[in-house]
Amino acid sequence: MRNFLVKMFQNPGGPEIDLFSIWHIMYIVLIVGLTIGLAFIIKNKSQKVKDVVLKVLAIAAILTYIADLFIMPLARTDGQIDLDKMPFHICTFIGIMIPFAQFSSRAQKGNSFREVVTCLAIVASTMYITYPGSALGDIGTFSYKVVQTFVFHGFVFGWGVLSLTTGAVTLNFKNIWKQAVGILIIIAWAAYGNNVYSSEARSFDWFFITGSTFPFVPTWLMPIVVLVAVFAMCAIIYSIDLLVKKIYKKKTQQ
Repeated sequence: MRNFLVKMFQNPGGPEIDLFSIWHIMYIVLIVGLTIGLAFIIKNKSQKVKDVVLKVLAIAAILTYIADLFIMPLARTDGQIDLDKMPFHICTFIGIMIPFAQFSSRAQKGNSFREVVTCLAIVASTMYITYPGSALGDIGTFSYKVVQTFVFHGFVFGWGVLSLTTGAVTLNFKNIWKQAVGILIIIAWAAYGNNVYSSEARSFDWFFITGSTFPFVPTWLMPIVVLVAVFAMCAIIYSIDLLVKKIYKKKTQQ
């Protein structure tokens, strides 16, 4: 049994995937295309159906993350779990927050928590899908590592986008400052992880705040750069959401 699983998960996975290669673009098109397609399919469905879809995506996101912890030792030649997959990056952290945002009764009563998680889910997954650093280079396009990470980020992206298109979550520019608070919380959480788990043998740069990933930026400045950059992307998402709503409202009034 073990030999079969090891052989399956350690499969080289075909041609290497490079930034904006045909294979990278394929994953982008699949994730964005399937999300948009699903949005149109459930557009005129009942709210119950829409809720079920969101719940399935939320469960799929967290299960994909948890399952990876059990599969990694079989997929890696060293038989170890990659500590970089711990939930200190914005993507993995938000992936864990999604079930709370979707199923918590408190989150259902108020929009604030879900609004923050929804926007950051779209931002984080979009950042990764655009530049999938851990899935580039000497890695097969259809290897477990590449497929798993794109599937995980695809579920996160899909849940975030469909939360908006179904009306389950409403973005309000008056609340955009809460995104900054959410980002600061993740920065503090990532700083904790970087400090506790880094050692002489290996250092971590969760959420890119230590500066090791971008050495041309001063270390002390990196958390500020991350805050500004991610918040700017949140502002773009809010702007796109507002624009789409205005266009849709104008068309329905004609």
